Amino acid sequence: MKKNITKKRQFSEIIEKLKQQKTYFSYEEIKDLIKKEKINITPSSLKSYVHELTKSGEIFDAGKGWYSTIKEPFKLNTRPVKSIIKKINREFPLLDFSCWSTEQLNFFTHHLMAKFITFIYADSDYINTVANVLEDNGYNVYRNPTKDEILKFFKITDKTVILMPSITKQPQTHDKLAPIEKILIDFLMENRNFNIMDEQEAENVVINALNSGRINMASLISYTNRRKFNTSKIINQVQLDDIGGDS
Repeated sequence: MKKNITKKRQFSEIIEKLKQQKTYFSYEEIKDLIKKEKINITPSSLKSYVHELTKSGEIFDAGKGWYSTIKEPFKLNTRPVKSIIKKINREFPLLDFSCWSTEQLNFFTHHLMAKFITFIYADSDYINTVANVLEDNGYNVYRNPTKDEILKFFKITDKTVILMPSITKQPQTHDKLAPIEKILIDFLMENRNFNIMDEQEAENVVINALNSGRINMASLISYTNRRKFNTSKIINQVQLDDIGGDS
């Protein structure tokens, strides 16, 4: 009995160490620390200890195999894209697409953006027809532009929209609204193409967003791998002392 109490105390110390370092950490990180500290905890006991902590609210579920110190789920500002989604739905009620805007991330920037880009990901067969409708409604639309076209013609003006082909195995979209897990990775990818802001500032935007509310880290990591983007540096920087995470 005493041995079990000692192991549980050692486990709690490891969790506290992780909580002091990061706002998100994985089950694998817990196991690695246990191994490093040479604590003999069986896999079944470890699962039981982790379950107890999530049940008691000491740590919070952040998707399969991930945990967070942040209690409240991320609250996404959907107002910037509701109007354009409504317009597209009116013309193409059965069209499956995903939409987000850089305006949704403006709160997390160091320098506020004055003009915004709306990204719409849809079946490539519908890009031109959707573009025609949006142009008729006064939007400045770019249709899956190439790198050369971006360099020569791209300019952010009022009501700028970029239409892109849908990406398979992306985080699930609800009511055509891209979830934050998709937005953050798309933002980092598209920032490289469209030079929205300095790359370091873009990474800081993502870190600030990750720290402001609990996201599904498992979904984000899966999508990161799908888009072949390395976010390990960013995830390692998501620590409590960045903005004082909610524990």
